[in-house]
Amino acid sequence: MRLLRRSILLMALAAGLIPGVHAQSASATTAVPLADFFKRPQYSDMVPSPNGRYLATTSPIHGRQNLVVIDLQERKGVALTNYDNIDVGNIAWANNDYLLFRAIQIGAPSGQDTPRAGGLFSVAMDGSGIYQLVKTASQFARSGLAGSGFVDMRLLAPIEGSKTEFLMEAILATDNAYDIYRVDISNGRYRIVTQGRPGDFIQRWMIDSKRVPRIALAAANESSMEQRVLYRSNAESPWKEIHRFDVTKPPAIVPLAFMKDDKTLIVASNEGRKNFAIFTYDPETQKLGEMLAQHPQYDMGTDPQGDVKPGSILFSRETRELIGLRVDADKPTTVWLDETMARMQATIDATLPGRTNMLRRFGTSNRVLVTSFSDTMPGRYYLFDETKRNLEEVGAVMPWLEGKLAPVRPFMLKTRDGLEIPSYYVLPRDYKPGTPIPTIIHIHGGPMARDVVSGGRYGTGFGVRDAQILASRGYAVVLPNFRITPELGSHIFYAGFGTYGMQMIDDHEDAAQWAIAQGFADPKRMCISGASYGGYAALQSVTRAGTPFTCSISGLPVTDLNFQRREADYAASKRAVEFWRRVQGVRDWDDPKVREYSPLFSADKIKVPVWMYVGEEDTRTPPRQARRMADALRDAGNPVKGYFVGKGEGHGYAVEKTNVRKYEEMLAFLKSIWGQ
Repeated sequence: MRLLRRSILLMALAAGLIPGVHAQSASATTAVPLADFFKRPQYSDMVPSPNGRYLATTSPIHGRQNLVVIDLQERKGVALTNYDNIDVGNIAWANNDYLLFRAIQIGAPSGQDTPRAGGLFSVAMDGSGIYQLVKTASQFARSGLAGSGFVDMRLLAPIEGSKTEFLMEAILATDNAYDIYRVDISNGRYRIVTQGRPGDFIQRWMIDSKRVPRIALAAANESSMEQRVLYRSNAESPWKEIHRFDVTKPPAIVPLAFMKDDKTLIVASNEGRKNFAIFTYDPETQKLGEMLAQHPQYDMGTDPQGDVKPGSILFSRETRELIGLRVDADKPTTVWLDETMARMQATIDATLPGRTNMLRRFGTSNRVLVTSFSDTMPGRYYLFDETKRNLEEVGAVMPWLEGKLAPVRPFMLKTRDGLEIPSYYVLPRDYKPGTPIPTIIHIHGGPMARDVVSGGRYGTGFGVRDAQILASRGYAVVLPNFRITPELGSHIFYAGFGTYGMQMIDDHEDAAQWAIAQGFADPKRMCISGASYGGYAALQSVTRAGTPFTCSISGLPVTDLNFQRREADYAASKRAVEFWRRVQGVRDWDDPKVREYSPLFSADKIKVPVWMYVGEEDTRTPPRQARRMADALRDAGNPVKGYFVGKGEGHGYAVEKTNVRKYEEMLAFLKSIWGQ
């Protein structure tokens, strides 16, 4: 197989809109400055237009990420936004004439400025202007429109024959379900399409090739864990329920898309299986058909809560034929059903070896956008021209980290009760095999939130960032998944219900014992860390007799389960509170387990050094319970060795200087107890 010709594409440098491409790798002879881990990426999105002529991306202007469109034919770029108070993110082409984006906040305090994020904006390619379709939370509050207007809106499909009208699924502040609307994104005018919808609490719609709403996924009621799949044969047929599943236990059939015939569904199902596979499904007979794809471990297409994985099913834009399937396993994998795309993938993989190379075709053009990355390289973008067989580099995401990151290695965590859970670990780049070194077991949040994705690519999760920072300072880091982590096989997710504070904690201990058995972890220098649920686990684990952990780093923690249930930002949601009751496995909130598995009431059992951090404006895990925990440890004779407050921050830190100070103090804590 002959190699592709490669060149560097400096397409917008002359316009001064996009940073230059820095192809060199950073030197490996010095430690990475902490600030380098928090720098804005040079590109935070890169999206091809349907007609193949343009690339949309974001680039710093006025210190904010603004929307830039690159004309590949003219080799120049133009800025379509000019914000100095928000960042542009989540960009998508509505068609060749309009783009959609949301407001995000990069480097602003997460507690104070998060309400300014969100919304939905359209922008015209001809420069005629920007229209705001959905307000942000703070705009609703300031305008007194809390009871009206759209609070969320998602693109479904264009309207044939119109450049500005689209089908959008959206939810109004006065309603409890998504509906489908015909929306003119140039002026915000709309009319409802799903008048007389089949029920309330609808969370997702599916349309067929004729733009007819045919599937609705809805919760059974405001507190139910059951999801109803509603279906109709055509626009005139009555709606009927064809499936119902409980998100906390098997089995489930989750609709993903209509096939080209508009009769057969593509679904994900774990019926009679340990994980979700992709099948065809006849909604008339309610029978599963042919299996299209499966993975021996990971879920495909969905997770047990019915969320569809973006990009997991790939269709031809022109023919609507199914051409590929993706799964985010130990490393992302694409199985191409289209022979042309399969050959192209093999050619590009041979040209860019040792990386994950994600291909995205530009509509009917001969261009393909290649996103290339690995665990040690945050990513580079390329354009592949099928006709010329030419691969041009557009630019690097974070070139200053290339050559500085440590490998993120997968391993299978085998728990004491027989589960096998895919997990990861990171060793310092200069680690000498067989040498026991201080080790951190870093627990992800959620707990039902998978953190390490895309094979450990930097920038995709907090755990990988923590691991790379700590490994750069000489520590080993284990990033264990555990029961209730989604996407690793639905049986692992379901096994977590009723195990909060119990078998989940066993899993964390089993990860520590695995690291010791591998020979790299020093059992006398073993810390447990994490934020949110991870912060809870870092405290609850060290209340146990015989804990393997010799210190605890607890961030944004839950310390009192009843306080959390009453005061968290989800406390008013009956469905969220019921979900947490099932996670904790209690009859009601007076169950003695609620207090027993709240570390606040076991502070006297904690004998190891503890370091804590909180967000001043955190509404998810309100910091008052963390302060009470610190007071309880002081009263028990084991005061915390540090208590860091992120000023203005919420459930996670966004300000670079705050993050740098947090890690400086965290590293000083570890050095004070271990001398490293």
